[in-house]
Amino acid sequence: MKRPMSIWPFRHLWLKALSLAIALLLWMVVSGEETVERVLRVPLELQQLPSGLELESELPALVDVRVRGGSSTLSHLAAGDVVVLLDVHSARPGQRLFQMAADQVRVPFGVQVIQLSPSNVPMVFERTATKQVSVTPAIEGIPAEGFSIGRVTSDPPTVEIVGPETAIENVAEATTEPVSVEGAREPVNERVTVGLFDPTLRVKDARPANVHVEIVPAASATDHARPRRGGGR
Repeated sequence: MKRPMSIWPFRHLWLKALSLAIALLLWMVVSGEETVERVLRVPLELQQLPSGLELESELPALVDVRVRGGSSTLSHLAAGDVVVLLDVHSARPGQRLFQMAADQVRVPFGVQVIQLSPSNVPMVFERTATKQVSVTPAIEGIPAEGFSIGRVTSDPPTVEIVGPETAIENVAEATTEPVSVEGAREPVNERVTVGLFDPTLRVKDARPANVHVEIVPAASATDHARPRRGGGR
């Protein structure tokens, strides 16, 4: 029968002593580190916004968060290490007030959240609406001397926009980034982005538009614009 191996408590004594010394040194460093507080300006992110609702009001882009921790830990915080995550799953149409608490802040290990400012955030929600509107290309510049701008078309001619009900009611068209016709003597074709001036609205299934600008002799443009006279009295 094989005899059981004896356990010697003093075996590898120097390794055990070294481990104990390292642990003691680390404890002294951590316990001796100065604890400090600092106010950080961190981003605010919304989570679980119910479908069919739009945020009509503006959110504060940054929130002041007072944190506490070791001086070395706080000094090594990088952008994105601290973020306020506000859960708005209970949102309904109308004006709402959401409280912000320490447990809604994502922080690294060893950092404690002391205070948030503001402590609550007012928001206004509206139901989501859609609408089909025409695309009106934006044109900039002047054609070459003796030429004028003729017909301007966009493909697609219309787009579907999405956003809060009240904001959509006041919009009749979408626009494009400017198409330059400066010094042009022949038709101009450009593929440009379609958008809206109201930041609460967006283009559904957004894709670039092909804008065609006719450049015609100035006389031709004048003739087309001049009304025709009748043939007799």
